[in-house]
Amino acid sequence: MKRPANTNILFITADQLRYDSLGFTGHPLVRTPNIDRLAAGGAFFDKTFVQCAVCAPSRACMYTGRYVHNNRVRFNEVPFGEGERTIADYYSEQGYRAALVGRTHFTPITETYGFEYYAYYDGLPAKDSYSSYPDYLRRCGYSEEDIRYRYWPKELEPLPGQEAYPENLIEAFYPSRIAEEHSDTAFLTDEAIRFMEETGDRPWMLHLSYWKPHLPFIVSAPYHDMYDPADVPMPTLAPGELDRKPPLQKLFREERRGNFLEDEKLLRQVRAVYYGMITQLDDHLGRLFAEMRRLGVSDNTLIVFTSDHGEYLGDHYMVEKELFYEQAIRVPLIVHMPGVVPPGRFDGFVESIDILPTCLEASGISLPPALDGRSLFPLMRGTANDWRSEVYAEWDFQYYRSRRQLGLRPDQCKANMVRDARWKYVHYSDQPDELYDLERDYEEHVNLADHPDCAEVVRDMKDKLLKWRMRSEDKGPEVDLTFATYLRDPWASAERKG
Repeated sequence: MKRPANTNILFITADQLRYDSLGFTGHPLVRTPNIDRLAAGGAFFDKTFVQCAVCAPSRACMYTGRYVHNNRVRFNEVPFGEGERTIADYYSEQGYRAALVGRTHFTPITETYGFEYYAYYDGLPAKDSYSSYPDYLRRCGYSEEDIRYRYWPKELEPLPGQEAYPENLIEAFYPSRIAEEHSDTAFLTDEAIRFMEETGDRPWMLHLSYWKPHLPFIVSAPYHDMYDPADVPMPTLAPGELDRKPPLQKLFREERRGNFLEDEKLLRQVRAVYYGMITQLDDHLGRLFAEMRRLGVSDNTLIVFTSDHGEYLGDHYMVEKELFYEQAIRVPLIVHMPGVVPPGRFDGFVESIDILPTCLEASGISLPPALDGRSLFPLMRGTANDWRSEVYAEWDFQYYRSRRQLGLRPDQCKANMVRDARWKYVHYSDQPDELYDLERDYEEHVNLADHPDCAEVVRDMKDKLLKWRMRSEDKGPEVDLTFATYLRDPWASAERKG
C-alpha cells in the first residue's frame, strides 16, 4: 500500500481512558459511535499496554519511543533526560509543522519540547497562566470565580486546600458550571480544527491531548445524566483482596481516595459520569473528523487514537491508576489511514513505545536506532518476524506518601512488570512480589507469587525481566568503531609485514 506524499499525523490521546469503556471493546452501556467507526475502518490493537500507568511517564514513552528507564521521566513534572528527543523533534527536522493542543504534564512548562505550535492546557487551575483556556472563558462571559472553580459544582462551596476539585469525589452528583460548548473538551477540539485550517498545505504533526475522562468526575449537561447510575456495570471485588497483596497497596488505596468508593451510590454515580465524559469526547471527535473531511485532509492523515493509561473506577477497591492491574495498564489503540493501514483486529502484544516508530514509518522517516519501540506496520502486513511475546512496564513510587509510611528510601521504590499471554509478574525492590494467572484469574485477585507450585514460573519471569533490562538499558545510537585502535589485531598486522 502506497503512502501518500506529505502524510499528516494526528496523534490523539485521551487521559485515563479504560480499554473496556468503549463500544467496540464491548462495553454494554457506553456509546462511542465515532471511535467505533474509526476502529472499524482502521487497525485495532487488542493487546496494547502502556509502559507506566502515570500520566507524564506514559506520555514520555510515547513521545520518545523509549522505556522509562531510558527517557528518565519517572513521574509527573520530572524532566526528560539530557538530550532526549521527542516526536516533535523528529517531525520538525523534516519540515513538518509540529503542534501540541492540550496537556503534557511535562516540566518545565515553558519548554515546548520541539513543538512549533504549542496550545497548552493541563486541566489544573494552578497552571492556568500557561494556557489560553481561561481567557477563552472570560471572552465567553464567565466570572473569575467560575473560571477558578470550574471543576467545583456551583451547588458546593470550595474548600481551602481543594481549590482544583473536591477530594471526596462528590462533584460527580452535579453538572459542570461550564456550558458544554465551552468545556475543555470542546475548546481543545476547536483549537485542533483552527490549527489544521491555519496550516494549509504544509505537512503537519498534531498531538491532540485531551484531559478527559480524567477526574474530577464532572461534566456538562447533557452528558452529566446521560447514563443512569442504576444501569452501570459494577466491579467484581474479592473481599480481603488487598490483605494478600504487598502492604503498599492498602496505603496507596487510601492515598488515592479509593476509600470513598465504599459508598455504592457514589461509586455508581462516578461510573455514570465517567461514561458521560467518554461520550462527550466521542461526540467532539465526530465533529473533528467531519471538519477534516471538509478540509480535505482525511485521506492523507494517519490517525492514532489511544490513552496514557486506564482508571480503576472501584476495581481492586481503588480509584485513579498506577500499579500494574489490567484496568490501569491496558489501553485502546487504533491506527487509521485509508489505503495505507489495513483494517482489522490485531492481537499481537503492543507497547505504547511502538506509536512513534509507527508514525515515523508512515511518514517515510528513518527510525533512529535509539528507539526501544517497533513499527506496527510489519504486524499489520503479516510480515513481522520474531514479534514480542510479552510486554513490560515500570513504576517509581518514591513520590507518594505511601512509601514514607512504609519507611522506604527513594531507591527502595522501584517496581517492574512483565506480562505474557498467561502470567503477570511484578517485582518490587523492597515489597513482596506479585504473580497472577490470567487464564484462571483475569481479575488478578489471587497473588500466587509465594505459592510453591509457581516457583518455577516466578524464576522464569524474573529471568525475563533481567534480560529485558539488560537489552534495553541506556540504549543509544550505534557508533562505528571500525577504526578504533583497540579493535585492531596487532598479530595479523605483524604477519602481513613478515
